[in-house]
Amino acid sequence: MSLIRWDPFDELAGIRDAMNRVFDETFAKRGTGRFESGRGWHPSVDMYETEDDVVVRADLPGVDQKDVEVILTDNALTIKGESKYEKEIEDKNVYRRERSYGQFARTLPITTKVRADQARAEFKNGVLEVIIPKAPEAREKTYRLDIH
Repeated sequence: MSLIRWDPFDELAGIRDAMNRVFDETFAKRGTGRFESGRGWHPSVDMYETEDDVVVRADLPGVDQKDVEVILTDNALTIKGESKYEKEIEDKNVYRRERSYGQFARTLPITTKVRADQARAEFKNGVLEVIIPKAPEAREKTYRLDIH
């Protein structure tokens, strides 16, 4: 007989997802959804390291480049801005509203030493890519040791 590890937080994630579906279905008929509560929304991001850089890619569909601000310190990257309504639609004519609108802000901690002054950002096809060079002391070096 093998032991199966039980994680109580797995069940909580399932409950959260079920509640989100209930609210989405309930409020979709009235033209409001989870993301329209005035609290903003959070863009999806990928963050990874290469040998030389920390790379962040954020999905910002429908957001104009002029409405995005990128703030970088030695230990955090903040992406903020606003996704604006393309045109106002009367609620009585809305069947479903799933796209996110409004202000957003996302702060990502950077846990390795970087050269913030040499970072660069590019915005293309609704995707923001930020490339932050690592400081030389942060680059991992590998040494093969002789065994005696």
